[in-house]
Amino acid sequence: MNKSVRVYIFLLFSLFSLNSKLFATAQASDILILENEIKELFTNPLGQLFLQKEEVSNKFSKIFSNYKALISSACWRGYIAKFVIKNDCLYIIDIFITIPISPKDKSKLFDTEEISIFSELFEADIPVVCDFFTGVLTIPQGDMINYIHDGYLSEFEEYILIKVNNGKIIEQGKYNLENYKNKKHQAFERFYGSAKCNESWNFIKNNFEDIVEENSKKEILKDCEDLYLYDFYEF
Repeated sequence: MNKSVRVYIFLLFSLFSLNSKLFATAQASDILILENEIKELFTNPLGQLFLQKEEVSNKFSKIFSNYKALISSACWRGYIAKFVIKNDCLYIIDIFITIPISPKDKSKLFDTEEISIFSELFEADIPVVCDFFTGVLTIPQGDMINYIHDGYLSEFEEYILIKVNNGKIIEQGKYNLENYKNKKHQAFERFYGSAKCNESWNFIKNNFEDIVEENSKKEILKDCEDLYLYDFYEF
């Protein structure tokens, strides 16, 4: 993967929540094991690791290229990561990429296979604590109420939100859809009047001037949940 493209993708996925309308395609979620149950995770903690540690993002890029791994419109980040919460800490336990393989059906150009690159990337065979991650994990619950073909915008009956500071769980709550949407809206309004909002918008404009417009400021920022949930959401 070209380095500039890789950095662009990781920056987008870290800075812009996957809810952002910039993606315009529903995205495959990461996975979280919570209380021995497998959950979808509408947050991508590895984005922060790749931004913080260039050597790790370079290593991922090299592994990705060596395997000739594939990116799809349903997973622009190019991987699915698997996490677990244990002893009030968030750990990564696996990371998968999709690679092309020779097809059994000779009429096809190729088939695909999902492989783990956890040991190659982290040089470990045991869970790795996510001390690089500070943010809010969003976990949908129950039935899907409204499918939206865009990022993580589809709506579910309930949500679990877990606040994480340097990999440690510090707060969490469970909300029905209406309560979740109301509290998220309130968090955004507090953020929108803050200095952090102005700093974030200036950063976005400076780095993505070709794809953002001033009159879209509120709409774009509202979809960037990573910018305001941690500091402004009241659990």
